[in-house]
Amino acid sequence: DNKITLWKQWYQRRVRESEWEMEAELKGHNNWVRDVAWAPDTGFTTSTIASCCQDGKVFIWQCKDLDKANWDIKRTMHTFDDVVWHLSWSVMGDILAVSGGDNKITLWKESHKGAWICISKQDTTKAN
Repeated sequence: DNKITLWKQWYQRRVRESEWEMEAELKGHNNWVRDVAWAPDTGFTTSTIASCCQDGKVFIWQCKDLDKANWDIKRTMHTFDDVVWHLSWSVMGDILAVSGGDNKITLWKESHKGAWICISKQDTTKAN
């Protein structure tokens, strides 16, 4: 599937049950979405999600008001030469780890100008 679906859980205390409601559909990828990673809440008013796709693109999505669920693609972080399989944010939410079909792990950090810069590369095909 080439879209991301966000769900919200509603808990009803009186009946001690919860219900799930679709909150938003994020569309922008042209191929299968392989992973989605929600950045940790670090006290900023903006929520951030990274998503990766079969076509090698990594998107950064942002929402300034979760109650309105208005998510926008902030930017295409990078387009890789191969499929991207997995994303993971650092504990502080400022570094994004990316791994894919090229057997490489890269670490990315956003500059003060908004560009994403690769700060580290690890090739898992080479022995140490």
